[in-house]
Amino acid sequence: MSLLPLIIAVVVNFSMGSFYGWSVLVAPLEESIGATRSDISLAYSIAFIFMTVGMFVTHSLLRIASLSYLLFVVFTIAGLGVAIAGYFEALWSLIIGYGVLFGFSLGVSYFLAMTAASLDLPIRRSIAISLNMSAFAGGGLVWPPIFAAVIDWQGAHALFLLFAAYLIVIGALSGILMHAARPPEHSGAQDGGGIFSDILTVSPRIFILLWFGFMFIAFAALMSIGHAAGIVTYFGIPAEQAYWGPMLTNLVYIGFALSAGILCDWFTGRRVLIGIAALTAIPLLALYFAPSAGMSLVALALVGGAFGASASAYPVTVAGYYGVAALPRVYGRLASSYGLAGLLGPFAAGVLYDWEGGYNYAILIAGILAVIGVITLWALPKKGPVESNR
Repeated sequence: MSLLPLIIAVVVNFSMGSFYGWSVLVAPLEESIGATRSDISLAYSIAFIFMTVGMFVTHSLLRIASLSYLLFVVFTIAGLGVAIAGYFEALWSLIIGYGVLFGFSLGVSYFLAMTAASLDLPIRRSIAISLNMSAFAGGGLVWPPIFAAVIDWQGAHALFLLFAAYLIVIGALSGILMHAARPPEHSGAQDGGGIFSDILTVSPRIFILLWFGFMFIAFAALMSIGHAAGIVTYFGIPAEQAYWGPMLTNLVYIGFALSAGILCDWFTGRRVLIGIAALTAIPLLALYFAPSAGMSLVALALVGGAFGASASAYPVTVAGYYGVAALPRVYGRLASSYGLAGLLGPFAAGVLYDWEGGYNYAILIAGILAVIGVITLWALPKKGPVESNR
């Protein structure tokens, strides 16, 4: 057994973590395309939709093509999409290239990386999944300043063209190295009969509770961390220091994502998920009832950490309930809840901000949603320790 599939998975998720660098592109694209902010933001929303579609169909793609071949193809599609967005300086090219093609590739590659990390490797599967999931947020920390520097140098569209070339090269190298590593086929690659087969799985009660629990956690988290800079400014942090909000969120996200899978080994996935929902609810409600600048930073850091923990704990928990073989199929369907939350959560917080002129109601509603998440996940059937396959 080799660690090469895990290394490739980490590089894949780190590269696609550039998705979290979108915020530095918005203003430059407004200027270069001559579109409104809402028009530009439409591409990001569409990317969320097609990312969810990509996640949903990845298991079916693995039934007809190898992991190495899919890595090459999906990164090529992503590169072409970003190149279209860069070459044609128009809103339609941004929506089609970035929103549709890159968004779809993002969803597929995320699950290909998770599949590679859940193969039989020389380290515990929970550790491999945690490393892999944290790499996505790591990209969210590293890429934004790089993007900003390139934009200052040559502009947003030149950045797209350069990054398109990077994606195609990474895809080719990843495909070649994965083929050379000759990893064993994922044990669930041939399960299922199609894209929409067995959507609720053999244990629909578990799936439904996990789906709603994930939606409540993600909705609450994205309502808050999706507006991190605005929230800390509203609660008293000087505007020139507003970067502390998203920075702390991402840093704690990575730390919790690295540790959550291991915690699932020590306790159970069910208990860890309940704790994650509680860790989302408590600081948000504390910020609402005891608002202050310092509390806003603490709350966002903890919510970001809980959200990061969910990225690792959810696939490990799914493997515990359904087995490793079913992980790509079940988690691919489950991720639709994340896509829905990603599409509506930040938008809902923005609507509430425009209506109230502040973030108090958004924080309160996010906290209540997280409490509902605690109740939902508490209803999951008790389970022994998540399997710790090596």
